[in-house]
Amino acid sequence: MSKDLNALHEEITSQIIAERQREMAESIAAMRHEAKQAEKRAARETKALESFGLDVANLEALDREISGEAEAEVLEIEARLASLAQGRRDEGVSLDVDMGLLPEGARVLTPAWSAAFSDHDLQSANAAATDLAAQTLLSGGACKGYQNWASGAGSGIGGTGVGQIQSWVEFGFWFRPDASRFYSVRPLFRFRGYVIVRANDSWYNSKHARVVGSVWTNVHQYNWKGWNNTNVYDVGGSNINTNRRQDLDRYTYNSYLLGGGDWAFIRCVIGLYAYARGSGSYAKNDFATGSANYLCVPHVYVV
Repeated sequence: MSKDLNALHEEITSQIIAERQREMAESIAAMRHEAKQAEKRAARETKALESFGLDVANLEALDREISGEAEAEVLEIEARLASLAQGRRDEGVSLDVDMGLLPEGARVLTPAWSAAFSDHDLQSANAAATDLAAQTLLSGGACKGYQNWASGAGSGIGGTGVGQIQSWVEFGFWFRPDASRFYSVRPLFRFRGYVIVRANDSWYNSKHARVVGSVWTNVHQYNWKGWNNTNVYDVGGSNINTNRRQDLDRYTYNSYLLGGGDWAFIRCVIGLYAYARGSGSYAKNDFATGSANYLCVPHVYVV
């Protein structure tokens, strides 16, 4: 990197880190507030159930027994999926298409920076994520092992017993346009891993689980140009027992007006969300366990 680009790199990445930290702090505060409100709603709903003559204590004991069985099953599922993730790690750092197939003048960019963020509330034992520090990547690459998970607790009534977490894995690319015009920016988002989503809702409780994998693209040159995003997968429900690999490649097509001669920072983000409500409910995005599991944006095509 030139001296000017080094300074610009530090400015942009520092801005991203500060924004994410502020965003995650706000998210944690909102989750804590919602948990307090849920306790109030649950107290009212439990009182209503008891007014109909239901023995809530007995129902809760039954629920704990069923949930214990579900948690044992999750351990078996995780062990099986982990064994399937021990294959060869094909990171796809090399190009996926012959250069001769790309349009004339196409540029192929590799990552210059990566980082991960999560709104993991350290006061909660119901969710967690991998801890990855920001990293400048002088030699390209950037595939990362990353996972997050959430588990529920209690009856889930009123929205209580919620575990949830949002994580972001970021990849940054530098591009210097030759001329002022619209450019097509096409990142390859690569998912190699598995998801687990379990919930067993009954008439006397309120349970749910969900996982979402999303991709986001933005460009900074003078200012941020605006986000383009889409969900790659979204799996959830109140009565669900899903566990499967998510081996996905997704190109997204984005267009940005850029000025010639000035550096532009292309920001590609993979978002992972996990939510579980009520005991026995569990949600996990696992792109870390085993040598075959990872997340990556190996390259971006710019035309």
